[in-house]
Amino acid sequence: MHVNDYERRGFPIRDFILKLILVIIFVFLLCWLLPKFMKPSVVNYNNKDGKACTTSTCDTTGISALTSQIFADNLERMKNAAISYYTDERLPKNVGDSDTMTLSDMIGKKIIIALIDKNNKACDVEKSYVKITKVDDEYILKVNLKDSEREDYILVHLGCYTYCEGALCQKQLTTNVPIKGSTVTSYVPIKGYIDNGVYYPPKDVTPVIHVTVKCQYKNGKYYDKNGKVVSKAEYEKQCITKPDKKYYCVKHDGKYYDDKGKVVSYLEYKKVCDKPENKHYCVKYDGKYYDDKGNVVSYEKYKKACEPEEHHYCVYYNGKYYDSDGKVTTKEKYEKDCTIPEEKHYCVKYDGKYYDDKGNVVSYEAYKKACGQEEHHYCGKFDGKWYDDKGNVVSYEAYKKACEPEIEYLYEYKKTKDAEFSNWTDWSAWAKTDCATKEINCSNSDVNCLRKLQIYKQKQKIGEYDKTYARERSELRRTGSYTKKSCSKYNYVEINKTIYVTKTTTTYTETDTITSVTRHSTGSWVYNGRASYKNPPSDTASKSYKFVGADYSNCSDTCQTLPNYYYDSYTYVGGLSSVSSTTTPGNVTSSTSTSTSSSTTTTTEASCGEYVYKTIPIYGYVTVTDKATRREPLYGTVCYQSTKTRDLISGAITKYRWSTENDLTLLNNGWVKTGNKKQK
Repeated sequence: MHVNDYERRGFPIRDFILKLILVIIFVFLLCWLLPKFMKPSVVNYNNKDGKACTTSTCDTTGISALTSQIFADNLERMKNAAISYYTDERLPKNVGDSDTMTLSDMIGKKIIIALIDKNNKACDVEKSYVKITKVDDEYILKVNLKDSEREDYILVHLGCYTYCEGALCQKQLTTNVPIKGSTVTSYVPIKGYIDNGVYYPPKDVTPVIHVTVKCQYKNGKYYDKNGKVVSKAEYEKQCITKPDKKYYCVKHDGKYYDDKGKVVSYLEYKKVCDKPENKHYCVKYDGKYYDDKGNVVSYEKYKKACEPEEHHYCVYYNGKYYDSDGKVTTKEKYEKDCTIPEEKHYCVKYDGKYYDDKGNVVSYEAYKKACGQEEHHYCGKFDGKWYDDKGNVVSYEAYKKACEPEIEYLYEYKKTKDAEFSNWTDWSAWAKTDCATKEINCSNSDVNCLRKLQIYKQKQKIGEYDKTYARERSELRRTGSYTKKSCSKYNYVEINKTIYVTKTTTTYTETDTITSVTRHSTGSWVYNGRASYKNPPSDTASKSYKFVGADYSNCSDTCQTLPNYYYDSYTYVGGLSSVSSTTTPGNVTSSTSTSTSSSTTTTTEASCGEYVYKTIPIYGYVTVTDKATRREPLYGTVCYQSTKTRDLISGAITKYRWSTENDLTLLNNGWVKTGNKKQK
């Protein structure tokens, strides 16, 4: 009874222990199996010495959401800084043009600070950049970011859309647009004053980037080819090419133009334009008479200029009949005087035809009846025989003499009197003219040669323009910073990827605080003075140069080569020593004591102090362009013209005359045969 009670009292303790062991085993299995199915949400980093561990010691199989967010935030910051910088005057003007800024440029313009990646390292300031390109009616902004582990970019469409709060904003819908190359057209004008041959810029003026707008309508204003605001008419005159004025069927400036506006010969001009609707030279048009120069004149002057007296003999010319004396006559008198009578045959068979006693061509029966039973043949050849005008059979010579008496002819001669001109005037004084003006050098025998023109070209000053001189050099600029465990007793700076330690109590002052108008020591930088350099100097870790302006003392009114440049120089006196890391203290100091009997050397390493995290500034070399602008004379070719003229007193006149063949009297006095003849 007592034993059973004891056993019943022990069972609850044993059951509790067994249950506890089972729970422990379950928790152990759960902790062992759960990592097999889950990955860590963040990358495991070892913070030893303030550095991220390498992939050989860390689990970097995935990039955490925090890492991706840091990269995306840096991209967004670059994008927003670029959009705020590219105001209307800084945007590319023409389709295909673009402008690029590296992250270094953006930091230098103070529109963004250095970007730090997930590894607490500065993003690459040269390979990280923004590039804006004009395409049709909008802009494409490319934002490229490169940090210590990753490089990627985004494309942003920008434009002046209706939903923009400012002048430029991001497009809400994106499209793929090709990006082309670009050309940057900006310059920095340098103004100031000269004192004792030294150029000084204005102390209260900061150089401003200007973009020249040429031959454009922009912001409600018209700009000419020199970038000046002008009227619309002047803009169209300089910037819009107009077609040359055309001339049709007219003589202009000593040249003949056909009905298509082309310069042609006089004969081609007459052929094409000799119509009232096409020309106004030597013609009656719209009730008015025009002379050979196109002037409206009286009928008498028109006749004198355009219809010189001509003689026509036995011809129908220009609607009129002329007799053998060259006089205008009636048609009947013209035919009587000038028509050769048709040859008649009587009672004869001639050329296959029968002629009666009246000379009419008749049938054989009518011929027999009129001429008798006996055939009589007159002035013809019949049955192989020749008959004279009396019907006798005769020889061919007798037939020719009796029936074909020799006809006497008159022959036409003509004589042309050359046109008469006045003497040429003296050459006129030289006067400025368009260099496109052509010389006129025609033949003196040409009736249309009434004006000659000669051209003289000379190179001379035609104005002034702003000429920009540019030089490139290396300049040391702050490009970023990072936080690093460092000795508390020293200050550090990274210059061109080399770490330097300064004196214990001295910091490395930013060179960006030194300007071209400082001209005094500032911080740890000591002003050395101003000097002229043929070749621009480059910055070093302890030497800084600030561009002042150009030295034109070696130039005349124009510089054939680049002028010398003035620079202010500064020296850093804080002391710089290169070290391997920011946990390395400053220089090692040593002291030596010497006696007559022995020499002792004691070396003491400088104390680092405690380790603290300090901001280490980063400086790097960038290529800058120093520009200076000077107003200089502009030379060009100027043309001058001189002319001389003469008048046409009378045009060429041709006379006609009839005479015997080979009339020596006429031939010896300049008359020539025309080839026409008439029966005497």
